[in-house]
Amino acid sequence: MPKIIIAVALLLCCVALPVTAENRAKALNLSTMLGNQVFEGNQSLDSSLFWGVNLGYNFTENWGIEGVYTQVDADAKGGSTTDTKVKTYHLDLLYHCRPTQKFVPYFALGLGMIDYSPDQGSNQNNSLLNYGIGIKYFILDNLIALRADVRHLIDIPEPYSNLQYSAGLTFQLGRPDGYKKGQ
Repeated sequence: MPKIIIAVALLLCCVALPVTAENRAKALNLSTMLGNQVFEGNQSLDSSLFWGVNLGYNFTENWGIEGVYTQVDADAKGGSTTDTKVKTYHLDLLYHCRPTQKFVPYFALGLGMIDYSPDQGSNQNNSLLNYGIGIKYFILDNLIALRADVRHLIDIPEPYSNLQYSAGLTFQLGRPDGYKKGQ
């Protein structure tokens, strides 16, 4: 019980801090994510937990680019397939709405690769198209944001369609605008 009280107190302190939040231009972003990947029925894989990491750069307050890596260890559904490790690699263009606010919604669109590595059988590598929406909620002076998003992954040329939803943290790196040497 004391751990819960301490966690709640820390959370309230973070939320109560005065925040000048914004999605900064010329900032590097590092995000960690944890979520669930829902596989289309014809893949015979159970929905599974995934982890991921994103590295991005904001060209402007609104526009950014982000490299994304995710990994899923999916269990077979039924006896028709084997457990499969699924990795995705994609480069996404992000458009941030309301970039100077504490709560920043965004849209994502990208291309990449998806790699299926079953425990038995041969690996399969395909092209990947993805699109989605998300939010960033800045909790610490435009440096750290809570992040959540939903992505639709379309495997090309296979007719697979997967859904990923995740939550995580984004760390905005680099000097804020207006920073002068010697401060």
